[in-house]
Amino acid sequence: MSARPDRGRFVGKRFSGTDPHTIGAFDSGAEPRRKRAVPGGLLLMAVVVAAVAVGAIVARHHSVGSLLSAGPAGASAPPAPLPPTRLVRLPPRTVVNGADPLSVLLSAPPAGGSPRPILRPAVAGTWSTVGNSEIFTPTATLAPCSSYTLTVWAHTFATGHAPLGRRRTLALNVKCPPITGLQQGLARLGYLGAVLHPIYRVHIPAGPESRGEAAMHAFRPPHGRLAPDPADAPPVELGQLDETTKGALEVFQSDHDLEPTGEPNAATWEKLLIVESLYHRNPSPYTWVSVTESIPETLEVHKGDHVALSTPANTGVAGAETAQGIFPIFARYVSTTMTGTNPDGSHYSDPGVPWVNYFNGGDAVHGFPRGSYGFPQSNGCVELPIGTAGEVFPMLQIGDIVWVT
Repeated sequence: MSARPDRGRFVGKRFSGTDPHTIGAFDSGAEPRRKRAVPGGLLLMAVVVAAVAVGAIVARHHSVGSLLSAGPAGASAPPAPLPPTRLVRLPPRTVVNGADPLSVLLSAPPAGGSPRPILRPAVAGTWSTVGNSEIFTPTATLAPCSSYTLTVWAHTFATGHAPLGRRRTLALNVKCPPITGLQQGLARLGYLGAVLHPIYRVHIPAGPESRGEAAMHAFRPPHGRLAPDPADAPPVELGQLDETTKGALEVFQSDHDLEPTGEPNAATWEKLLIVESLYHRNPSPYTWVSVTESIPETLEVHKGDHVALSTPANTGVAGAETAQGIFPIFARYVSTTMTGTNPDGSHYSDPGVPWVNYFNGGDAVHGFPRGSYGFPQSNGCVELPIGTAGEVFPMLQIGDIVWVT
């Protein structure tokens, strides 16, 4: 085995241990260079300072990590998301009473910044918050016999809830008020010969009222009966659009520039509520015609509680009898040509028949020259002396009742 190489030689130089304060010197063959000695105390001090610094850095990093992982002082898990606002109830699609409030019920009280629902077409009224509901109260009424759209916005939100998230649109159809309400309104204005006898005490002003009051009486009429007024006026079937009611409605429509259809449509109800609120009564007394087929046959024109004209008349012969019943006048002519078939099958055509008021199909009150009057002679019409027919004609209008008994 070869001798162990000298360690100092292995690295190239041998350390000299001649000077105990020398860290090391390389033997270069020249005079060894002297190095400044580092005192042992200073070296120990540097080691301690370095150790303290490293410890501080490690501790700081550990503290920051703890803070990041712990979060804010006293904090727990992140808060749960807010529950969405729910629409619990919307108004019914069919609105029975347009004067009643509309209610939109949420799952909690509506928040202060939540948008109000909206009605289109616009209606005069106010929205208010009551409990969990948004409530619309019309100033007067939603228009009868009409349609609206109610919109609840997507960003509607209740207290402590997230927004609704989806817009809701609801089609609303407002019903026409009942026929009883129509009849009571026409009677109050003098267009129907009747008076209400309520079964319980109710206040209906005998004068102007608000449109809201008129609407409430129309949609929710008082219970009772309509008695003829005057007492001999044509009867009224309460709650039914009978011929007496149709005739009265046609007169009202004609007086207010509406087509006299005898049907209570949206335009008619709009006008009727306005007229009721203003209490603009019929400028003429309630008018109707009575025809008596007992001999001698007569025709009378009634204006309110008195008979304005009475005259002999002719009704239809056997095989062409004048039908009995209550009929509104539906067409009027100063002069017209009448054609038809006689009971024996022959045909007739009479030009220039004057002062004609059609009331039942081809039957009319009109003038016609006869040798005498007071018994059946016509082909179903009610014939009058021509001069008398000329007096009767301006007394009547479309809708006036011809009551044949």
